[in-house]
Amino acid sequence: MRIIFAGTPDNAARALRSISQEHQVVLVLTREDAPIGRKKVMTQSAVALAAQELGLLVHKANRITTTELAALQGAAAELGVVVAYGCILPQAALDVLPWWNMHFSLLPKWRGAAPLQRSIASGGDGAGVTIFELDKGMDTGPIISQRSIEIMPGESTLNALPRFTSFGTELLLAAMHIRPEPIEQSGNPTFAPKISRAEGRLDFTLPAHLIANLVAAFNPEPTCWAELAGSPVRIIEAVAHPSEEALSQNLLPGQIAVLAKKVIVGCGQGILELIIVQPAGKNQMPAADWQRGLNEGAAFD
Repeated sequence: MRIIFAGTPDNAARALRSISQEHQVVLVLTREDAPIGRKKVMTQSAVALAAQELGLLVHKANRITTTELAALQGAAAELGVVVAYGCILPQAALDVLPWWNMHFSLLPKWRGAAPLQRSIASGGDGAGVTIFELDKGMDTGPIISQRSIEIMPGESTLNALPRFTSFGTELLLAAMHIRPEPIEQSGNPTFAPKISRAEGRLDFTLPAHLIANLVAAFNPEPTCWAELAGSPVRIIEAVAHPSEEALSQNLLPGQIAVLAKKVIVGCGQGILELIIVQPAGKNQMPAADWQRGLNEGAAFD
């Protein structure tokens, strides 16, 4: 099948490589080069690099204009596939050919920009992959194929995304072979807006298991954080422990202590064990190393 592929980050590049082994990718759309790192080095997207390695025609665009529409029409493709392109396709592009999108939730759960993060934050509710046909709405198109996927204990978005992409690519390739009849979405939708840095600030009056879910969901972006003496500390990895263990410590929410060589923080219910943290201006480090430099009785603001 002649395919147009639209995607940008690493997981999309993995999907592109798999699709190109079974189908003829006649055009690749990806976002324009962007400044990366402290030195703001202009860097190609992972999809652009993969497409060049595969010898595929690449077109870079952050929005679809008449130039891109002409490229789409000239490609004479049978199907467009979208995996995290980061650009909304206008109706004019949807009119050129059918487009299938890989979405990391069980639609209509978690429509929007951050479905996997929201699934993990909610404890796995709506976790899965949906292949659906794009229409003018936000993730409202008919479902081509769908699969529920379990979030593993403590699994972060960083670790889950490659696994979900692999399942999604398998689902996509199978559907491209079968071409099932699309089914309209049913059920009450929930929404997954982009996550802001402010949303990553931890509230230690919440139960520990909810905080641990947030830490996992927001890793790697935007990363959960808390303030200690007015300075932000990123919480990269953490584990929740039962409430009775917290009661034995009499920790107030946000209070930091050491229990059996574990760095723990009091919460509204239970305690949170810190595994990996990143103080402001420093690299990520084991929480035990970081805690050694704190005063006794230290607490997050």
